Amino acid sequence: MTLGNTKTARTRLALAAASLGFLLLAAPSANAFCRTTTCDPNKPKDMCQFDANKCVVTGKPLSWRSSCVTIGIQEMGSPRNGFTVDDVSTVLEQAFGVWTQADCGNGTPSIEVNFLGSLECGISEYNSDAANANIVIFREDTWPFLGAENAIGITTTRFDTKTGDLWDADMELNAIGAELSIGDPITGDDLLSVLTHEAGHFLGLSHSNNGTATMRPVYSPAIDGTDFRSLAQDDIDGICTVYPPGRKAPTASCENRHGFSEQCGDDQPASKESKGCSLNTRTAPLGNGESGYASLLAVLAGVVGARLARRRRIV
Repeated sequence: MTLGNTKTARTRLALAAASLGFLLLAAPSANAFCRTTTCDPNKPKDMCQFDANKCVVTGKPLSWRSSCVTIGIQEMGSPRNGFTVDDVSTVLEQAFGVWTQADCGNGTPSIEVNFLGSLECGISEYNSDAANANIVIFREDTWPFLGAENAIGITTTRFDTKTGDLWDADMELNAIGAELSIGDPITGDDLLSVLTHEAGHFLGLSHSNNGTATMRPVYSPAIDGTDFRSLAQDDIDGICTVYPPGRKAPTASCENRHGFSEQCGDDQPASKESKGCSLNTRTAPLGNGESGYASLLAVLAGVVGARLARRRRIV
């Protein structure tokens, strides 16, 4: 789940979710966690293949190469909901904590998340010629995701389509259509529940068809209560598969690709380093095997978005 602007254009692709009727009627399956991959199920030419749990099994699965990643919160917080950056930071640490401290049997997942607090940039972007930051943003004025008006949050990931290495991830929360709340009792859409789900996407997991999993795509506070705040075994199996204890990460650096900056790319001087390509000139994600760009650029970049929707209430 995510949303945000790049310098000239935004590229978003929502993962296809099962119909609401299917979600309500299907029996939870065992071990149904899904990983996000470089194969785009919304592009017929990618010819993505699925397993019995409706998981995409073609393409490279996404993950952070490093054993450490950072995330911050846009400095405005959420005035509409009355949340300061400190308020959100506390909840964000709780949300990621259930993933990074999951019991894998022989240890915890081999990924650490460092929290940066307040960041200046208020758009979701990936800069190929400037520094970057992973950021949580509350959309207070407009929710520009057509067809996703019922979404509470969207996390957008950018990655190397050849390897599946994550480069950047941003969470955007719907502060217009959702009534977000912190603490107990839950008085609206529980921010901790939403951020826990979004943290799973941030770390490389896709939606699960297991009806008890935190990574299931539909949430209703009246029905689900605090279920999304803790992981089901399906979620634990997923995170421990992506980041198994003892994993030899290629790097332990927490630094963002091309360096870190709390400023948006347009507000930074150009980086001396330039690798890959930005998606600013495209209206659709790049993918493996795309002609033209593949012959011109050494590394292709991809973008995938995933959303958490509210269950429509029947009055």
